[in-house]
Amino acid sequence: MRKFVPTAWALALCLAGHALADNVVVPNQAPTTAGTGGYNTLLKSLPRSYQTVIGPQELSGLPVGSLITGITFRRPSYQLFDPWPGFGATCAFDHYDIYLSTSLNPPGSLSSTYTDNIGPDVLEVRSGPISFEDDFFPGGAVTPFVNPFGSVIAFTAPYVYQGGDLLVTFHHTGDLCGFSGLLDSVPSSFTQSIGINSYDQVSNWYSQGLIAMEFIFNQPGTTCAADIAPPGGDGIVNVDDLLAVINAWGSAGGTADINNSGAVNVDDLLAVINAWGPCP
Repeated sequence: MRKFVPTAWALALCLAGHALADNVVVPNQAPTTAGTGGYNTLLKSLPRSYQTVIGPQELSGLPVGSLITGITFRRPSYQLFDPWPGFGATCAFDHYDIYLSTSLNPPGSLSSTYTDNIGPDVLEVRSGPISFEDDFFPGGAVTPFVNPFGSVIAFTAPYVYQGGDLLVTFHHTGDLCGFSGLLDSVPSSFTQSIGINSYDQVSNWYSQGLIAMEFIFNQPGTTCAADIAPPGGDGIVNVDDLLAVINAWGSAGGTADINNSGAVNVDDLLAVINAWGPCP
């Protein structure tokens, strides 16, 4: 019998790794509840900043110690909205910066000086240019239906959730395509959001509604066991670890046998994919 060794299909599966990760939607009611309004703060053609504190009541599906690897949003459906940017367009930002941290102030008590809310564990999870192409955020649904969440904005430095209140802070310089994109807003009494018409203004932020968001994460304790390449690991699970499993396919044991089953097989491949990203 010919021995089967995964090659191209495994690499394709790797690139879709986020689809195999877990997710949590904020607010929890959003998957079945359409908002009655929207905000273009995060996809505005002019500089904007936005900050949201999320209470643990909305994060029960996010275990403490989880590695948050990405975020996304969705288009409103209180009326018909096309995909954004749509029509084959690309909307790029020179700077699109996201920070995650614990919050020094709970929902209902955010300071209008945004820096006073940021916990000491703050991490810049992504920064610099970003491009949103064509139908990055799908449209077409009308209430009572909701639009699907868009493509994932992947973090270059994933954040380990510490428990308690999670604070998310955004700064961007405005999209260069010149037209803004509206995002769905679904309220929650366990959150609070503020914003400002500026990329870097520190004080006098004003109240905004909650933009429905989806976090992509890896479960705690699932990452570093898959960090096998080079020997001893390098602190990140990536294509090198995937190739190490493929090259050892069918062998008995060894470091590529991530789940210690006695053979290197598809379970080890999936372990790499599910742990994709930096070790916490």
